[in-house]
Parts: sequence; structure tokens; C-alpha cells
Amino acid sequence: MKYGVLREYINIEGYSPFCHVNEISPAYQKTPFMLPFVLRNGRVCPVHPDTFHDLGLDKSEIVAERMVYPTSSFRTVYDPKQNVFLKVPVLRRITRGIRDLPNRELIRSNRAGELLSKIPFEGFSFMPEECHFADDPNFNYIKRRLPNKELLPWFYVISSQKFDKEFELNCVDKIIRSWMFYASKGLLLEYHTQNILVSPNAELCYRDLSDVRSATDLVLSPDKPSDLGDMLATVFDRAVCNQNLNHLFRYDKRLTQSDRNSIKALIASEIAYYGLPFPAYSMDFPKDSPKRVAQKIDLVDWRDFR
Repeated sequence: MKYGVLREYINIEGYSPFCHVNEISPAYQKTPFMLPFVLRNGRVCPVHPDTFHDLGLDKSEIVAERMVYPTSSFRTVYDPKQNVFLKVPVLRRITRGIRDLPNRELIRSNRAGELLSKIPFEGFSFMPEECHFADDPNFNYIKRRLPNKELLPWFYVISSQKFDKEFELNCVDKIIRSWMFYASKGLLLEYHTQNILVSPNAELCYRDLSDVRSATDLVLSPDKPSDLGDMLATVFDRAVCNQNLNHLFRYDKRLTQSDRNSIKALIASEIAYYGLPFPAYSMDFPKDSPKRVAQKIDLVDWRDFR
């Protein structure tokens, strides 16, 4: 295999308060399986086996099968023969909701790719997405072709603890700088840990473009309107601070208070450089409710510059 997909299985315990909610069949979580393809309106479409069952499809409808590997995002699988990721609908609950793949996600993906391609940032790339719309969204899918270079899941880097501290800090530096740069351009990157791949020289490759949000672009605006300050506090404080920085420092005991202070100083300088209107509080989704409605919480330590 060109991509070390087995490293996708090394995930972070307690990554989210609802990570224990997973209705995917165990057979499709950590081992390779056969992905069926069916014909819909003259097009061959991949269907996750659980979705195949939930839709009541008949095995006689299968026109092809391929062996694929699950990733840390269960509705995304890796096809080693084609060296591509396939993101398909899964009509089952994972963490906070049903993981279907409605048309709006594909539309957002196309728009995010269009905008990101116009504003490059050194050491940052994204995985282009080929979106396939079906008459029935249950047969939508997205294809991502991997670049011709070694990439490591950021999940794996954090939790495996097989890499030196300097490499981890270089990745953190690039994560913060790229996030702030694109925020200054009106694009908020949903840097979930599983959305980030890193190269051995700490270059980033971002995946899952449908998660990109914007306060100025109608296609990428959040489902529930919010002002820019609240959006900054929701995406950066939750995804970058709570999901990346907190987990990294929890796993790597080599990191010191001096390292923490240096990261905080970088965050402060980047916010000041771009003049981003972060509020004096943070935003997060409630940990005792599956509803994705961000609420004000105490300011995260990473942005507390007092």
C-alpha cells in the first residue's frame, strides 16, 4: 500500500465526549472489507456495507467489489489499489449524528476547494475532492486521490509517541500559522485531528473540505448563523486548542511549560498580526447533549494572555 492506512486505527482515547457512540458494525471498523458498488442512473456508486443493509438493497445489484480499509473517519475508506479515499454515506450514528452525505456537503466541498486553491500557504496543501452527485443522496460519494508523498495521520503522531518533540512542535507551528492565515482570508479550517495529515518534514495536508466554514461566503456559512467572533472561538478553540493542543500535551510528557508558553505566544502574535476579532470567551458544543449548538464557555488557557 502507498499509504500507511493501518496507522489510522491508532486514535486518541477521549477524543470527544461522544466518541463512544458508534453504530458502525464491528467488522467494518478496524479490518479491511469488501466495498460493494451498485449501478444508479447509469453510474457505478460505492455503498458502505452497513448502508447497503439499511437500504435493503439486494446482492444481485452489486456490479463490482473492492477491498478497502476503514480510516479514523468510518464513512471514509482507503482503496489501496487506486490509492484513493472514498467518502460514502453511512446511515448510522457516530458521535453526534447520522453520517449521511447530503448534497450540501458536496457543494461545500467544491466551493472550499475553489477558494483554497486561490490562496496558497507555504507548507500547507489540501486533498482535492472529486464530488459525485446521485439522484438519491444515499448514493453520493467523494473521491480523494492521495499525493505522491509520504503522509502520516496527525492522530498517529500524537498517540503513537514515535516522533521527536521538535517534529511535533514544528507541526503545531504550521497548524497554528496556517489556520490563522486562512482565517484572515475568511476561511475557517475545521482542524479536527483526523482531518490533518503531516509529512516527515512537518508539511500539512488537510482533508475533508466540506467542513470548511466562512462568515462571508454563503455556501460555506454555518447552518446556524453566527458572527465572526463566535465562529473563531468555536472553530479554533474547539478544534485547534481542545482537540489538538490539549491532546498533544496530554500524551507527550516531554513537552514543558516553556513549550506551552511559546505556543501561547505564537497564538497571541498571530491573532494580533491579522487583527482577528476573537472574543474574551470560548465556544464549544455541550458535552452532555448531542445537539451541535455551540455555547459560550470559559476562555481556553491557550488564548488567556493575561
